[in-house]
Amino acid sequence: MKRLIIADVKSNNNHGKNTGHYFAVAQNYLDLYSDCCEVKVAGGPIFRQRFGEKDLLELPYDFKFSRNWLLDKWKVLMNCRSLFRQTASDDVVVIQQSGLSTAIMGIALFAPRRRSIYIIAYDTDALSSFSKRMIYAMAKPKISGLLCPAPHVARDYGMRSCVVTDYICPYSGLRNALPYDDRGYDIGILGGMSPDKGILEAATFLAGKKYKVLIAGKADDRMASQMRDICKDSPNIDLRIGYLSEPDFHRYIRASRFCLLNYNGVYADRSSGVVLDMIFGGTPIIGHKCKALEFVEKENVGTLFDSLQDCDLSQIINKEKHYEFLNGISSYIQKQAALKTKVIKFLEFGISPF
Repeated sequence: MKRLIIADVKSNNNHGKNTGHYFAVAQNYLDLYSDCCEVKVAGGPIFRQRFGEKDLLELPYDFKFSRNWLLDKWKVLMNCRSLFRQTASDDVVVIQQSGLSTAIMGIALFAPRRRSIYIIAYDTDALSSFSKRMIYAMAKPKISGLLCPAPHVARDYGMRSCVVTDYICPYSGLRNALPYDDRGYDIGILGGMSPDKGILEAATFLAGKKYKVLIAGKADDRMASQMRDICKDSPNIDLRIGYLSEPDFHRYIRASRFCLLNYNGVYADRSSGVVLDMIFGGTPIIGHKCKALEFVEKENVGTLFDSLQDCDLSQIINKEKHYEFLNGISSYIQKQAALKTKVIKFLEFGISPF
């Protein structure tokens, strides 16, 4: 029986935690496609935390951020070799964007020809240098297609592509969305903290205002110190620095009337799985106008601002606007069903998912 294998050949292990959306993407494939084919999740030992023996195709190594970059790349390559040795000629392999440049090298070195191998690419970093483009050129004949979130990404890779969101809502309609008055925070700013996410600027802007704000996520020591300095005299901000577990992440989304994304830098141009988490969790978006969030206004699932300083929150944070955007979210989730069919057809299973 043909299998669909969603693979993370890098398998981040950050002090015992798999940071990023790699578990979530793998689970998404299980939720979406287990009704039409056998689905396996391929990943290093860290994946045992989330997936049982029935679903897991285990690879030998995790990526643990050592100081030996050559050893780190070797581990990713060995995971690629193991992946292709454990898969059959009729399997469909989808490789997550995790160490993608090295994964593409692994495809060039170890993938047999005449296999169905697809890559997920959220951006064009794997083409950002001459050496990376050369490696991609060697691997390209072995790659069947590309799954990506935007037409410009598809265009730059120059291969058969399927434009689709980072992941697809596996259910229809809103689920577990709390009523407006039952949400404890006006604004939630959630997820890993980095300068390019504009969290320092957002915290400075919101400090001392009338809105109850939750800021939660992991930060390095410098960022954590800066955030504490900004928020220490602002009783309206509930600052929770530390690793954000998946259950807490989704609970905080539901507890927020709006989620704020002040993306700048690299985050402004690439797609965002976090914004989908927030929307699928039933919380509208207040976001900085950028490529990553263009669909927010188009689908009426939130509102965008040119500059945070010019953003009039009094016109946004109210019950009427919240429910207007919630209607947009409900419509957006309904459209996701078509993407499930689009992807399974693109992967050429030759079967109906329904």
